[in-house]
Amino acid sequence: MEKINDLFDVQIAKTIDAYPSIFSKDDVIQLLASLRTETTNAIHEMLPSPDAYTIDEAKIQEFVSSVKHSLEDFLDGTNNEIIDYDSAEFNISYNNQLELENICINNDTILDELDDILVSKFKDFYCNTEENE
Repeated sequence: MEKINDLFDVQIAKTIDAYPSIFSKDDVIQLLASLRTETTNAIHEMLPSPDAYTIDEAKIQEFVSSVKHSLEDFLDGTNNEIIDYDSAEFNISYNNQLELENICINNDTILDELDDILVSKFKDFYCNTEENE
């Protein structure tokens, strides 16, 4: 946006320097046409290329695979905060066998980690591609 403002400032300065008297219609038309061309060119330079946002099936699969691998690493780790051992319910069944009836899982811990993984992987896959090109 600053570049566009600079273009307008340049054209205003040119107008003040070049036309000290009353403008003719041709002068104003020429000035506006010049300004339109320069502004259009500046906008096109500032816009990212359409290919920068193209996401194909392979890229999606790679992203999903990376997220799944990271989440699996987290779940397989030595993190004891996932399972709420205090909530475990046991039952003694036939033949005096001890059975686990119920145990709670801390969903918030998993969801927080998944959120962190998604943000990190999204930045890795889609934000760094513009810098690499």
